[in-house]
Amino acid sequence: MACANAEISTPPVTVVPKDRAAAVGIDVYGRARAAGNPVPRFRGQETVQIRTWGNGEQGRTELTGVPCLIDSGTYAANFTTPANVIVPDDGPNSPALFVRCETETQSGSITVNVYNDTNQQRQQSAAGAGVLGAIIIGAVAAANTDNETDDFKYPALTVNLKKKKD
Repeated sequence: MACANAEISTPPVTVVPKDRAAAVGIDVYGRARAAGNPVPRFRGQETVQIRTWGNGEQGRTELTGVPCLIDSGTYAANFTTPANVIVPDDGPNSPALFVRCETETQSGSITVNVYNDTNQQRQQSAAGAGVLGAIIIGAVAAANTDNETDDFKYPALTVNLKKKKD
């Protein structure tokens, strides 16, 4: 049986800052930054893919149309899966994302942090260089890690739903 993902046919969902007066668009620190306060640098936006898996008619499968909430503490959004959710990119200072999804019979949640995508790309390049090459390239990659210029991303998320307890 193929494990093809369901097509995401809905438009991307944009998160909403919880303190709209302090935000500029989805930049939750926009006004504080404009006032000269030391807040995380806004690097634009990122799209996070979110899917749900649970028990369906054919056993364990991807579920569609599941209502979910994404919450970072500074912004939130409601959506149904599968979905692409647009979040602010604050680099290494991007907050953890909490996602909770629930049907009448199943529920689940996941929390994820950003990862250093630039550093991960460096390490993947080292993987094909043999053991000694990987050690050398890994050391160089670690020395070249720069939170100011490296790209940070959230992984694609899968929320695994389990039967609710009675």
